Amino acid sequence: MKVDDVTSRASMLDDLGYSVADNLVSDLVVLVEGPTDAPVLEEYFVKLGLFDKFNIKIWPLGGDMMDKVDLSVFAQNYKIIGLIDKDPESTKIRNRFKKKCEENGIEVIQLRRYSIENYFTIRVLREIFGTQIPGHIATIDSIKKLEEQIGIDVKKNNRRLAKAMTDDELKATDDLYKFLERIKELCEEG
Repeated sequence: MKVDDVTSRASMLDDLGYSVADNLVSDLVVLVEGPTDAPVLEEYFVKLGLFDKFNIKIWPLGGDMMDKVDLSVFAQNYKIIGLIDKDPESTKIRNRFKKKCEENGIEVIQLRRYSIENYFTIRVLREIFGTQIPGHIATIDSIKKLEEQIGIDVKKNNRRLAKAMTDDELKATDDLYKFLERIKELCEEG
């Protein structure tokens, strides 16, 4: 579906839960796959002092529906960057999303790990879940779904997990930390 007139665009954004008034003064809008990614980034933005300095909005796009969103609605009105993960089960969707971003001049960064949850450390997982994390697990396989590795769906605890990450653990996330540095650069560009 392509939306051409301003009224339809505003209505569509409102239906998706995005307030045009809230975002008129945004320094940056970050598009993420789903609602459980937003609290992770929010905690990291707080940790790095980005929310203190900049007005950053995070817009979840509905996971496997993200390639259906008319990105021109966003691209024409906001400074935007997208973040997606590696989840190999949705490669076609991610590729279509990346193509739409490119067509609309939206920078998109794809993480190298299966999902944003794969960046949580064993220490943090044990701090939050205790003995629910099997003792034999010493590392997280970056390209395998976390739930399959530890037997727990951690998504409902994403905010707590992200908050428990230390600065050093966050910096060690390689490409996720580079994404966070890119957020700062984009905001500082004004």
